[in-house]
Amino acid sequence: MTSCAEHAAQAEPAAPAETAAQAERTIRAQLDLYPAAIFDMDGTVMNSEIWHHQAWQQMLKDFGLPALTTADLYAYGGMPTLEIAKAVVKRFNSDADPQAMSVRKAELYRNEFIKHATVFPKIAALLKELHSAGKRVAIATSSHKFEATQLLTQNGLMPYIDALVTGDLVTRGKPNPDIYLLAAERLNVAPQDCVVFEDTVIGMQGIKNAGMAAVKVFEGELDCDHVITLAEPWPQA
Repeated sequence: MTSCAEHAAQAEPAAPAETAAQAERTIRAQLDLYPAAIFDMDGTVMNSEIWHHQAWQQMLKDFGLPALTTADLYAYGGMPTLEIAKAVVKRFNSDADPQAMSVRKAELYRNEFIKHATVFPKIAALLKELHSAGKRVAIATSSHKFEATQLLTQNGLMPYIDALVTGDLVTRGKPNPDIYLLAAERLNVAPQDCVVFEDTVIGMQGIKNAGMAAVKVFEGELDCDHVITLAEPWPQA
């Protein structure tokens, strides 16, 4: 099994079952060192990332723009919707209005796709377990408050969350550290006392910028062999 940093950069699939089991035991033991746990939502706790992708593709079709590849969509993962729309307009040299695009994408997601999103069982169970063990738990997501509240409520996770920090509460999105730092503030803990679960490279960069430890996940599974700390190599691209 490769390191957290390598997985974050490469987004490789999870390791074989026996190696993954050992990695999970290691990570669980290391989690005892942190009083607080912060979870990204889309693609980490919830399988909602794929439904965001569907909304993006439908919006692009509505605006007469080419579809994005799966790799493109994952590369944009974690960025605020408006920033992605701006990047897409620039990429395709389009005169479309990024604000109108982001509004349409949000409408599609809320009206057509959000209802299909469910939890990743292993990560959701770990979130509940950490909360029940007395750790402070937060969600830090680029999604809007309305979307996050609906998803977490319909999937029964709200009682296990001490703080919900959404993209509309910060001026600068990931990879800036703002959303993670606000989550720590709302939990009343120092950044160095937090471990963050995240599925995107952009999110991992934001965690480092916040001065926090991290666990990389991928499609509902732990995707590294230990908790990565600031003293270790970190993905830069």
